[in-house]
Amino acid sequence: MSDPLTRQQRTAVRAILRAKSDREIARLLRRSYRLLNLHRRRRSTARHHLRWTEYELRLLGRMRDEEMARLLRRNVNTVATKRQSLGRPPFAPQRIRWSRREIELLGKRPDRVVARMLGRTKYAVQLKRYSLGIGQCWESAKPWTKEEDGLLGTARDQEIARTLGRTVGSVRTRRWEISPVKFIRPPRRWTAAELRFLGNLPDGEIARRSNRFLSVVRLKRIRLGIPACAKKKARR
Repeated sequence: MSDPLTRQQRTAVRAILRAKSDREIARLLRRSYRLLNLHRRRRSTARHHLRWTEYELRLLGRMRDEEMARLLRRNVNTVATKRQSLGRPPFAPQRIRWSRREIELLGKRPDRVVARMLGRTKYAVQLKRYSLGIGQCWESAKPWTKEEDGLLGTARDQEIARTLGRTVGSVRTRRWEISPVKFIRPPRRWTAAELRFLGNLPDGEIARRSNRFLSVVRLKRIRLGIPACAKKKARR
């Protein structure tokens, strides 16, 4: 049995192999050129994936191994092994306390940006912000003025959004944050002409002419004790 190669001999062999092409090495080893080329590419890819950056090392233990592997495109076992080698425990949301500096970032930037800065999940950032009653930050949101806040609840959210040039969702969210008051349009009065229609025309026709709901017309007729309009029988 031959003696194992020393370190200097292995270094010399590597230098010789680097100087030769894949075809020459395949001919020396009596192997297929394509098989040798595939094996070299696989080894180079594996070596590339084995390199851990400082940013990746900081994330270990700050999220679940499955999420970390999906984010870094690594194997779950590889992530878990690396985390254990650094002596870091598995991710547990209840164990990672929020510092004062981290809480100060909540609501100052969008949740996805804060989650990426702190190495936490977006769901954890949202949950902590909701528990503290901190509003959400929108990248393109413009601040609300006192005049705009005074308009909330005086008309429908769609009308106020159209007047202020904002979205209906932002108007509704702002109204909920300030006050739970909701605009209720006062009922429109019935004119004498509209009351004469009740019982003389079908309820659907009256609803179309007066621009009201069919249920409103039917309820008004029943309250006044007016019978429904009888359908005319077709002449034979």
